[in-house]
This record gives sequence, structure tokens and C-alpha cells, in this order.
Amino acid sequence: MQSKNPKTTPKPARSRRRRKRLARRNAWRVALSVMTVIALVLIGALCAGYAAFRGPSPTMGDLLTVSLLETSALKFVPRIYYSQAEVDAIVERNSVGGDEEETDTSMIVISRPTPVPAEPVVTPQPEAQDAADIVVNVTPSPTPAPENLISSEDGIEIYAVKGATYTGFMMVVDDPSRVACGTSRDKFDGASGLQLKEIAQRYDAVAAINGGGFEDSGGMGNGSVPIGVVISNGQLMHGGNGGKYNVTVGFNQDDIMIIGEMTEDEALAKGLRDAMTFGPALVINGEAVSVKGLSSGLNPRTAIGQRADGAVLMLVIDGRQASSLGASYADLITQMLQYGAVNAINLDGGSSSLMYYKGDYMNRGVVLTGSRDMPTAFIVR
Repeated sequence: MQSKNPKTTPKPARSRRRRKRLARRNAWRVALSVMTVIALVLIGALCAGYAAFRGPSPTMGDLLTVSLLETSALKFVPRIYYSQAEVDAIVERNSVGGDEEETDTSMIVISRPTPVPAEPVVTPQPEAQDAADIVVNVTPSPTPAPENLISSEDGIEIYAVKGATYTGFMMVVDDPSRVACGTSRDKFDGASGLQLKEIAQRYDAVAAINGGGFEDSGGMGNGSVPIGVVISNGQLMHGGNGGKYNVTVGFNQDDIMIIGEMTEDEALAKGLRDAMTFGPALVINGEAVSVKGLSSGLNPRTAIGQRADGAVLMLVIDGRQASSLGASYADLITQMLQYGAVNAINLDGGSSSLMYYKGDYMNRGVVLTGSRDMPTAFIVR
């Protein structure tokens, strides 16, 4: 009788253990390979970033810095390569604004339809004048290139705009009384904001652009808490600390746009019916604000302005796309002046920058993030 060797293991069991050891070894090899690739990519990215930020072109470093500082999630990147003092110096030499001139409301003259009298009114005829003595003061409205006109209907014109690094849209609203501040809620109580389309639909608005800023720590904000003053239909909806905010823009009861640093009490005292806070100001009383260096980086942008005849200008620029990198504040100023803005201001940008018109968005927005929840918008009824 043949005795069994206690140390002998059946072949199937040895084979299973061998396969498990081989699987674990291969898994470790794959994991090590993946980690190596990730490490090489990170090292390559850091080296490429160093070459871009610290390379032979200071302009490139400045452009990347001011562009990334305006994002919510990537504003930490410049501080990998620069000290805080260096970042502050870059911001200082590439800035816009600082002008404290007050809005001159007399520069806006809104033409309104003359009511038809109930009975014929006979007015005395003036004495005949020589044609040479008659002076007619006319402020012509700018006439954008007709080939850029996309739509013209119901007192709203939309034009395609384009620059060296951007594409976008300019909406011209003839009647400023149609423009108001739309909000995501009747009360800002911590509930999430709404997408721009939803805010427009809440007011049955025909058009809208995104509005003021909101708390957005780490780019994960839900658009629930606005920053600064919010006034809608004459009612103060946000503010409350009594301090002056960055820049507030709004329309008074005469439908004239007013821009300036003000507390909520000052905004109400100026008779603002609809207002919100962001900035910087771009054009004040027909003059561009001061611009230093690059003025800012290239990003998606939104701005609002008003012409001398009262028409409201709404500008939205796409960015962070291969076909449209984005615009600087200087680019916004250029577009606003070309369309005749007497006053204009920058609104929230980045992933918020959208233009809504008749049920859909005119621009693409930031493709990777899509429309964001937000607390405020400028709507057109």
C-alpha cells in the first residue's frame, strides 16, 4: 500500500494559488505603471506650468495669472509658481477701474411715445425763421455693421460680435423700462439658485443675461447667496451690512442706468428700482475707465450698458473654448464703446456667462460645466 505524503498538495489547489499570486503581482504592476504615468504627467504639467509662468515671457505669466484668478476652482494655481506678493504685483499692474466719477444721468435722454390727445390741440405757429438760424441737436445712435445682425424683432436686436480671441453676442433693447432684476427666489433663504433659463421663465421674460456675483467657494457654490446689493421692483432683497459694496449697477424710476459704489440705503435713496452688485465699471459718462497692462485675463464675460438714447446693451462673450478663448475687460470696453455705451459695467463671468432669448441660449457657455445655478439676472420682459 502506497503511503500519502502529507506535504504533497493536489495539483488543482497549487494551480489556483499560483494564479492568485500571478493576478496580485500583475495588479501591483498595473497599479505601479498607472501611478508612474500619473507622476510623470504631474511632473510634466508642473514643468510646463513653470515654463509658462516663469518662462522668458512675463506677459504670458501675467495673462495666465489674471485669467486663473478669475476662476473659482483654479485660482490657487498661480500661487504654486509665485509668492503672494508677486501675485499681488501682477494684479496691480494688470487692473482696470479705480475711477470714482458719478454717473451723469443728464447724458441719457430717453425718447418715449407721445400720448395722442383726446381732442385736437391747436398750438400757435412760431414766426418763420431763416434756415441758417435753426439748430437741431441730434445724437445719432451707432449703426453696427448690418451683416452682424442676427435677429431684429419686438424692439430687440441681437448682433454677433467677434475679436481676436473671442466670439459672442450683443443684445440691444430699445426700451429700458423692459429691463429688470430677476431673482431665483422671493427670499434668499439658503435655497439653491436657478439656472438662467429658469429665472427668465419665472418672470415670463423674453430674454435674460446672468447678473451679479454670488458665494462660490471652490467653484462648488449653489447660487443661493448673492454678493452685495440686490433690489428687485423697488424692494431691497439683499444687503444689510450697511457697508459700501464693490460697484452696484441699477436702473432708477426714470429707467436710467446708475453705476457707483454705494450702500443699500444709498441705492434706495437714488431711487434704484432694480439693481445688483459686481464690477468693475467699464465706461462712465462716455469715457473708458483707466486700464493698466492686460487689464485682466481672457475669460467668458458678461456686461451691461446703456446708450444715450436709453437703449440697453447686453453683452455676453464665450470663453475657455478652442474657438473662443475669452475676452479681457479692455475687450468689453471696446465693444461697449463701439455700440455707443455712455455707461457700462462688467457682470459675473466664467461659467455664469449666458444669454437667453426666446426659450434657448444664444451662446454655448462653458461647455464642460454648462449652465450654473445663480441668484440674479437682468431680464427683459
